[in-house]
Amino acid sequence: MNRKSLFGLLAALVALSMILAACGGAAEAPAAEAPAAEAPAAEAPAAEAPAATEAPAEEPAGPSQFIYGRGTDSVGLDPAVVTDGESFRVSGQILEGLYTFAPGTTTPTPALAEECAANEDATIWTCTLRQGVKFHDGTDFNADAVIFNFERWRFTTNEYHFPEQVFEYYEAMWGGFDDAGVITSIEKVDDFTVKFMLSTPMAPFLANLAMDMFAISSPAAIEANGAAYGTPAAGAVGTGPFKFVEWAEADHITVEANAEYWGGKPTVDQVIWRVIPDASARYLALKAGDIHGMEQATPEDFEAAQSDPELQVLFDAPLNTVYLAFNFKIKELQDPKVREAIAHAINKPALAEAFWGASGQVAKTLVPSSMWGYNDSIEDFAYDPELSKQLLAEAGYPDGLSQMTIAEDVLDADGNVVYKAGDVMPLRFNYIPADRFYISGPKAVAEAMAADLAKAGIVTELYTPGDWATYLGERRNGTLVGLYMLGWGGDNGDPDNFTGYFYSPAAEPIAREGWYQNPELAAILQTAVTLPSQEERDPLYQQADQMLHDDVARVWLVHQATPILLSAKITGYQPQAVDADDYNKVVVNP
Repeated sequence: MNRKSLFGLLAALVALSMILAACGGAAEAPAAEAPAAEAPAAEAPAAEAPAATEAPAEEPAGPSQFIYGRGTDSVGLDPAVVTDGESFRVSGQILEGLYTFAPGTTTPTPALAEECAANEDATIWTCTLRQGVKFHDGTDFNADAVIFNFERWRFTTNEYHFPEQVFEYYEAMWGGFDDAGVITSIEKVDDFTVKFMLSTPMAPFLANLAMDMFAISSPAAIEANGAAYGTPAAGAVGTGPFKFVEWAEADHITVEANAEYWGGKPTVDQVIWRVIPDASARYLALKAGDIHGMEQATPEDFEAAQSDPELQVLFDAPLNTVYLAFNFKIKELQDPKVREAIAHAINKPALAEAFWGASGQVAKTLVPSSMWGYNDSIEDFAYDPELSKQLLAEAGYPDGLSQMTIAEDVLDADGNVVYKAGDVMPLRFNYIPADRFYISGPKAVAEAMAADLAKAGIVTELYTPGDWATYLGERRNGTLVGLYMLGWGGDNGDPDNFTGYFYSPAAEPIAREGWYQNPELAAILQTAVTLPSQEERDPLYQQADQMLHDDVARVWLVHQATPILLSAKITGYQPQAVDADDYNKVVVNP
């Protein structure tokens, strides 16, 4: 089967699962099955032989461990203040939200809430909470805990809305802080009932509640740890199937089964995430049995794994987009002809074939082709370096482009000038410093794109500002000047989480989008999120993607059905269409 047909089959299966799930009601999340037999521990040193008349002593079984290899560490375990998948991969096992997603789908289903029901115009949501649930620290989950978390996220004046932290997801998905957001108040009806009052209907209300970043943390843990909550020293405290044990930075994070979990004790005793930066080294560790699972495989290792009887390959849904973004505080990049020249200079089909192989599909929009809201009528920018040169000449660069001019001061998070207006620098190409679930070997991918750009007369200087956390911080603050690589994975299956997340704020340009602003686009997206039906919303998201294409707001590169490589000994691993994959029923067989 060729790459295109494989991706098409995967996308079709994912779409079918979403359609089937959407046809059913939102049932309670199923309880975990009874624990399977634990995998035997490594043999202990031999003891003295017993007397002939004695029965041989049995070796005590150690804890069963599921070890997962990944390319980089988590940034933090407080999901409210991080934006990266490696953080949610871990926090999603420790914490839960009021809703979650049905296995393998984007259908919201109850978790810590038994039900959330809307009034007639969907401006009031009443949530009945699950009773008898404890946080890992022994404190009670109840209405007070829900309100504590939402008020911490929502109010910039809240004593636990720490000024050194950025609550980016809350601002993006709930419309802003304080009085600017969609949530106008949250009322406690009784200990296990809360009401959310909204200023306007919000179509993805339940889908937003189900997102990893709106999981409920123990108020007592936040009060005790302050801004250190979610760091390696403090960990995170939730109600989820696994409890935080330890975090050795840049090495591993360990969690253990929550024996009191309301959904039933997990089938594996411990989960360990090991950081192995090199993709080939991760694959060798998987082959050697040192780890049981991994992502971010090279195309060659992915293909080898498919024919290896000792391994198995699963796929996450292709709900992600890898892209090349522009910092709009660069004078040259403010010209749409320059941006279009860059778009035509990159050989996306060759790039996808070389670095993503059968699991990748060339992207022409932000919304993935497997999601509703996708605009298939858009005609992508064809690879044409000669046209790029022509566009550069029309923009005033007949000899090509190799420098960038800072159009206005670029400030860091503390208000200090990092780059001054008028500064001239080599044209910078910022590349991701670590493997991500949507890309393996990002520096090599950047080098290939830089070579394509050079053929069109666009000479760039490859640069990365530091580790993954630093890279994300500079992207958030808008200090990644020049071009920068990044990717986005869907969090709730709704196009508002793609297009709306980046482009709906209209009052001020936002740093996370490279200072891009389009009020007409923002107005369309702000309308789309309030409409009750998918049929009404779908054409607006298609219109939004057409506007982004016409403006060359970014260069969309690839969508990937991310391969998950597992040992053949593993059963019960549940890839999720969105949010953290489910480890509750993982069994490590002998």
